[in-house]
Amino acid sequence: MSLAFAVIGLLAIFVALFPLQLGKKFDPFHPPAILEPEWYFMGVYQFLKTQGVQPLYGVLILACLGIFLLAVPFIDQGSERRPLRRPMFAAVAFVVAAEFLGLTIYGYLSPGQVGSFTDPGFTTAFLVTNTAAAVLVFLVLYANRRIRSFEK
Repeated sequence: MSLAFAVIGLLAIFVALFPLQLGKKFDPFHPPAILEPEWYFMGVYQFLKTQGVQPLYGVLILACLGIFLLAVPFIDQGSERRPLRRPMFAAVAFVVAAEFLGLTIYGYLSPGQVGSFTDPGFTTAFLVTNTAAAVLVFLVLYANRRIRSFEK
C-alpha cells in the first residue's frame, strides 16, 4: 500500500514539474512530413516497418503474442507469485520487454526510417537489446537455480 502511495506521489511531482505541452493543431491540408505514433505504439510500429517483416506475418506474430499474454494466467496456475520462481515466464517477459524497448528507442532515434540489418544503428540496437535480454534471462535462471539449491 505504501508503494502505491509513493508511486502516485512521484507521478504527481513529475506531472507538476513537467506539464504536458500540447503540440500545434493538426492541419489535414498540410500534414507533417513524418507521421509517428505515440510512444506506447512505437515498438509495434517499428516492428511492422522493419525490412523483411511482411505486414501480414507481423500482425499475426503480434496477435499470437497478445493471445499468449492473455493466456498466461490460465497456463501457469501455480501458487507461486514471485517471478524468480517462475523462470520461463519471467524469461519470456524480459525478452519481449527488451525487444519492444529497443524498437521504441530506435523508432524515436530514427523517425521515418525503415529498420534494416544493413543499417549499423539498427543492428547495434538489435544486438544491444538481445544481449540485455539474454543477460536478464541468464540472471533469472541462475537466481532460480540458487533459490532451489538453498531449499534443498
